[in-house]
Amino acid sequence: MRQNKKTRSTGIALVLAIVLPLGLAGCSEKRFQAPLAVDFNLPALDGSGNVTLSEFRGDVVYLSFWASWCVPCRAEMPHLQELWQQHRDDGFQVIGINVDDDPQKAIDFAAEHGIEFPLVSDESRAVSRQYRVAGYPTHYIVGRDGRVHFSALGFTEDDALAVTVEVQTLLRGSADGADL
Repeated sequence: MRQNKKTRSTGIALVLAIVLPLGLAGCSEKRFQAPLAVDFNLPALDGSGNVTLSEFRGDVVYLSFWASWCVPCRAEMPHLQELWQQHRDDGFQVIGINVDDDPQKAIDFAAEHGIEFPLVSDESRAVSRQYRVAGYPTHYIVGRDGRVHFSALGFTEDDALAVTVEVQTLLRGSADGADL
């Protein structure tokens, strides 16, 4: 009888020695790792060449997938222009990724509304597919570390406040992304 208890105790101790550390390892803190933003190479609407996301690495970048016919997009663009003007010297960039079939409509819209940040054409919507854009506007905020820290579909005035806070938070991070 004693031998059975001893064998049973040894067996339980062995199981605990193996299982307990594995179980505790699963309870340790794990930080969310934001996904890397997909790089792209798209033609600038102003004809100045191509724009890549990677050329802005180290900056906070707001990507807005938009169309000139999209009513919420039209509301978002002036807000983005203002936000960009306020923070561009702090390392903030905006790239408007336009999906119009006729890029001239986007060019006309930008001229009419004084949009000065880079606008690119994704007429084939290949980059939109890579980013899984489901509707317009869809926007992503990429941190200095090249990772997507915020994304949303649509635009309202409430969204403008949330986006502004997120941009300001990311801009307070270190220039090398170490604090992010």
